[in-house]
Amino acid sequence: MAATIERLDHVALMASDAAASAAFYCEWAGMDLIHERNDGAEVRWVRLKDDPDGLIIVIIGLAGERQAGRMDHFGFHVAARSDVDAIAERARAAGVLADGPKYSGPVVGYWCEIRDPDGNLLEFSCEQLKA
Repeated sequence: MAATIERLDHVALMASDAAASAAFYCEWAGMDLIHERNDGAEVRWVRLKDDPDGLIIVIIGLAGERQAGRMDHFGFHVAARSDVDAIAERARAAGVLADGPKYSGPVVGYWCEIRDPDGNLLEFSCEQLKA
C-alpha cells in the first residue's frame, strides 16, 4: 500500500550562519523563529507569523562535511504591487535587491527578488496566474 502524503511541511536550507539567516527571514519575509538548537550543527526553524500549519524553513548551519545544496528561490505572495515596490525599495537601500520590481505577464505577475546572507533568492510577487 502506498503512503498517503498529507502536505509538504518544511524545506531545509544550508546556511553559513543559521542565526543570521533566520534573522533575515524574520525581517524580510514576515517569519517567526519557532525553534532553535545546536546539536553539532546550528539549526533554526522559521515559519510565517500566525500560520501554525504553514511551511517551515529549517536553516542548518554549514558544519563538518555536509555540503550545501542548490535551490532557485522561495516564492512569497503579497497582496499588491505597492507591497512589491515597498520591499524592493527597502531591499535596494539595504543592498540586498537582486532583481525587479517588474511585470512579467499574467502567469508570473509583478515581482522582485532579494538575496539572503548566503545568496539564496526570495521572490515577492502578486498578480500571478491571472489569465
